[in-house]
Amino acid sequence: MSYNVTSGKILRAVHPTTEETMIIHEISDDFWCKVEPLLAPFKRTKSGGSPPRDFRSILNGIFYVLKTGCQWHFLPPCYGSKSAVHEHFQRWAHAGVFAEIFRLYAQEYHALKGIQWEWQAMDGTLLQAPVRGQPVCLAEEGLGRNPTDRGRSGSKLHLHVEQQGVPLAIELVGANVHDSRLVSPTLALDVLPRPAPTTEHPQHLCLDKGYDYARVDTEVAEKAYVPHIRRIGEEKTTAGATTQPARRWVVERTIAWLKGFRAIRTRYTCLGVNFRALVDLACALILSGKLEAACS
Repeated sequence: MSYNVTSGKILRAVHPTTEETMIIHEISDDFWCKVEPLLAPFKRTKSGGSPPRDFRSILNGIFYVLKTGCQWHFLPPCYGSKSAVHEHFQRWAHAGVFAEIFRLYAQEYHALKGIQWEWQAMDGTLLQAPVRGQPVCLAEEGLGRNPTDRGRSGSKLHLHVEQQGVPLAIELVGANVHDSRLVSPTLALDVLPRPAPTTEHPQHLCLDKGYDYARVDTEVAEKAYVPHIRRIGEEKTTAGATTQPARRWVVERTIAWLKGFRAIRTRYTCLGVNFRALVDLACALILSGKLEAACS
């Protein structure tokens, strides 16, 4: 049997040696058709040696690791050699392939459904990062002492989403970096160019109490946003008063979508570029799933 899970299929198969039921994760045919041209430059051009592994099988193996959070060492043999899959993953990650897949799907979503820029939101989420072989928390790898986890190694993902929760940018930093310091760095990573707001079509940015600083107000205003920041100690609006609908929840939902991928929920990837690649792939799969749901 098969069914869609986050733009992928899960097939139940029988392992040929142990006769035990195992789960095989596969990307959808539509996803592969869009990604295949980006992987064409990495095909082997010289003859000799063992036959090259099919790139779709390798990408399925990467998807399996992303979805299950397993170590590369325990990758099922149906995806090929674990060392070959990991080697290709690192090559593609350092070449920016996964970032390009994210950008490609964001462009397709904008073309088919349209990015809703009127109401945007931002928030961050902390991740445990018990990476081995790392004696110190390296800021350049997106690691830092987690103040909410007794100073253990941790990371933070800071998200910028549009009105429907579609991810526009994700910044990776150490867990000790405050959310209020990440507004401009995250906006600079948007995968799509932001249209200029006008008087008729203003753009609102919704933030929680963690951004309640005068410098954030100034920073957001300089970016031509209408700020909506929940103030520390602010009382709830009295009954009968006119209020705006809650808008911040969409970013929390997108964070939940991302943490549905176990390799993101807890970070075991030492190199920041590799972890960013997994996050970019997860964002592309989220967008792919939304597009496939809209077309079904």
